[in-house]
Formats: sequence, structure tokens, C-alpha cells
Amino acid sequence: MGKFDLIPVARDIVLESIPAMIFVVDSSDRLVDANRMAQETLGKPLQEILGHDPLDVFREWPALIQPFFMTENTRVEIQIPTDPPRILELIITPLNNEQGQLEGRAIVAYDITERKNLEVALQQRLDEIQALHQALREQAIRDPLTGSFNRRYFSEALDQEVARAERDGARFSLIILDVDHFKKFNDTYGHKCGDLVLQSLARFLQENTRRGDIVCRYGGEEFVILLPDTDLDTAHQRAEELRAQFDAMSVAYESLYLRATFSAGVACYPVSAKTGEGALTAADQALYRSKETGRNRVTVHAG
Repeated sequence: MGKFDLIPVARDIVLESIPAMIFVVDSSDRLVDANRMAQETLGKPLQEILGHDPLDVFREWPALIQPFFMTENTRVEIQIPTDPPRILELIITPLNNEQGQLEGRAIVAYDITERKNLEVALQQRLDEIQALHQALREQAIRDPLTGSFNRRYFSEALDQEVARAERDGARFSLIILDVDHFKKFNDTYGHKCGDLVLQSLARFLQENTRRGDIVCRYGGEEFVILLPDTDLDTAHQRAEELRAQFDAMSVAYESLYLRATFSAGVACYPVSAKTGEGALTAADQALYRSKETGRNRVTVHAG
């Protein structure tokens, strides 16, 4: 008895009990069997399937044709152009005789559209959760007014930079800057104007620092810039460039063009201090001297 001369009862048990389309082709690539689900899904009675070439049977579903000619154990996913489109998972199993000769293939096609839709929906939900998580993290580490990093994030970044500098024998610098006569903007034009000055300064600093630099609104009208792998002289030069560039700008508020300046202090780890907090204090002391000696200037910590 050949491999395809199945006892009818056995055939019904095997082919009709599996919730999938099942096709069998012989060694001549002719369809020799198909279960009821396959017939109903194709919309073709058995007599229009048996003995026919898959090229004819699946003319309306061309994606199904190639798998019918595979001769090795294969698992593939295809999409068929129904309305709406459906996704099938095909399992192709070679049918060999006792001598190992290929007598045909069995093709089991599971409709996995619902599962795929659920997977897509789940992935979308996971992406949404990830985006929400990222947004919440951004809110936790960003100053809501200026978009700069906040003091909490800066403290963590400073600790990490100290650890990296100790490990690699590197150095970093800090620039602390404070808007000159900031209270006048609020008192003269209102807090909306003061907020605009801070936003303009933050945007200016973010656009004119390196990608690896960290710009933080440290509090009120005070900002800190952490510059990794930067010595004291280079940090001083960068602070002077920033001060001069900002001094040459104007802040547009309603019909007015206002001039704002800042004073700055510069310190370097481990030249100015042996701890991160010490370097921050050193930069703050230099800032205080800038404000004491006339403002709109940069002072380097003397050490």
C-alpha cells in the first residue's frame, strides 16, 4: 500500500481533527489530498484540488505556491490577499519511503492572523509603555521651564564623572554661571519676561556646548555646565566665548529687545579640588568673585 492510500477512517482522524488547512502533494508535485478546512478556505471542492498543479489551485494566492515545492522540513509565514489580509504559518514536511526516497510533502497551514494581530497590539502597547517610561524619566531629570537637566540629574552625573576621572586618570571642568541683575527683569517686565530670559539662555547653552557636555539649571537663574575631558585653560576659554556670544545677543520680549549678560566661575577636577563637590564649590567661589568685580565676566578658581 502506498503512502497516500490511506484508510478513509484514518484519513478523517488525521486530516480533519487538526485545526488547520492540510494539503498533501506527491513526488510529481500534484495535490493528492486536502482536508475540509482547506477546501472551505479555498472555496473549492475536493475534485477541483485533487490531481491538480498547485500553480492552478493557488493562482489567487501566489504566496502559497513556492512552499509547495520545498523538499525539506521548513516553517514559513506568508500573507494571503484576502479582505482583510490573513497570515498563515506553513509547516512543510517531506514524506519519504523506507528507502529514503521522497514520495511527497505534507503542508499544514495554520491561520495565525489573530495571534499576529495580538503580537502587534502587544508590541505597540509595550512601545507606548516604553515611551511613557522615557517621558516620565525625562520629566524626572529635566527642568520643566528650560528643558535643561535638573539639579538631581547633575548630582548623579557629577558622581559618575568623578568615578570615571579617577578610573581613567582624566579631568573635567565645571562652569557655573548666573544671570546678571536678573531681579530687574522680573521687577520691570514681570515674571513672564524673566522666564523668557532663562529659556533663551538655556537654549543658547544647549546649542553651543558639545554633545557630551551637561547643561543644568542648578537653581533660580543659576546654571552649571559639566565639561568632561576638559582642562582648566580650555574651560576658561569656552566660558569666555559663551559669555561674549550671549552678551552680543538680545532677547525678544513682546515689542522689546532686551540685553542680558551672565557672570561665570570656572574650576577643574582634580586641579581645583579633590572631590566633585569641592570642584563645584570652587567654581561657585569664582562666580562670586566675578559678580563682586563688576559682573559680565569669567573668573577662574585660583586654587
